[in-house]
Amino acid sequence: MSADLASLRIVPAVDRAARLLDLLAAQRQPMTISELARGLGINKGTARDLLETLRIHGLLERDDVSKSYRLGPRLAWLGMAALGQLDLSALAHPFLSELAQQVDASVLLVVPHGDRATIVDKVDAGRVAVQVSANVGSRIRLAAGACGKVFLAYAPTPDLERYLGDLRPTPRTILDTDAYRQELERVRRDGYATDDEEYLTGVRATSAPVFDARGRLVAAVLVVALTGSLPLEALPQTGQRTARTAQAISAALGAPD
Repeated sequence: MSADLASLRIVPAVDRAARLLDLLAAQRQPMTISELARGLGINKGTARDLLETLRIHGLLERDDVSKSYRLGPRLAWLGMAALGQLDLSALAHPFLSELAQQVDASVLLVVPHGDRATIVDKVDAGRVAVQVSANVGSRIRLAAGACGKVFLAYAPTPDLERYLGDLRPTPRTILDTDAYRQELERVRRDGYATDDEEYLTGVRATSAPVFDARGRLVAAVLVVALTGSLPLEALPQTGQRTARTAQAISAALGAPD
């Protein structure tokens, strides 16, 4: 526990209420007072008071027949209000910083906008980081490298011929649509994409998708490094680390498991 958290004075009733809501959300079904009291390790009287207080505020609903409680509609409203106040870049930045230190490379957050993608944040690490990093605000082709594979892997019906035709290919760029579709299948299976000098000669990369609370792809985490500092055999491990970071950001956005 951090020093800041250790110095806080936790309010027991609020703590129990939060844990009660978490328990109901995790069970994904209505629960009785007895079940909730056991789950929280409190007596039924205390559980009843908590439940009825939350119900008064619309945070819970009660089924009078089964005497069970479920999450209430006001929680959905509060959730949407919270999402509207989220700053994706600010939320993701600590995760990007941690990943950059792990892989000793540049880590970017890239957001799709139509036929292009925009770099909205970056963290540089490693001795060659600046050489392979674009600036925040720069726009790249949607199909560019590893993050392009991520965006197209989760697009409803991507026009691969058009997107691939928009690239400035290197000798390693995958331009055959059937071969590229196989790459997209691998992205969906493994949870991350790789780029072995396919977008820029001398550069390797990995990328993974970030989803929001509605399960929509909203960004991609991208790790970029020169080939000398990111060996080919290290791509899978770097990809897995990239995927874990993207999953952590997705969870912070409220994405479903």
